[in-house]
Amino acid sequence: MANSNFPEKADELADNISQKGHEAGAKTRSAGAQAGDSVSSAADEGARRLKDTARRGGHAYDEAMDDLSARRASLEETIRQNPLGAAAGALLVGFVLGRFVL
Repeated sequence: MANSNFPEKADELADNISQKGHEAGAKTRSAGAQAGDSVSSAADEGARRLKDTARRGGHAYDEAMDDLSARRASLEETIRQNPLGAAAGALLVGFVLGRFVL
């Protein structure tokens, strides 16, 4: 009699194993999707921060170039108004630098 239940028990065990396998597969797919979503979210955040940093760097560069242009224009205007003073200043700077180099 014990042997007559064996095929039923084997079928039941196979069904349980199959069901547990499907459940494990579903949980694994769910965990994989969550991990994928997390990685995607982190990548999006990184890209957003990189773009923001690049934008701020571009603004800082533009401001520095504007400031440099304004200073150059101011220096040119000063030289035009006082060419002898500018030449004397350049000569003095050249003399001082020459003393340190030699």
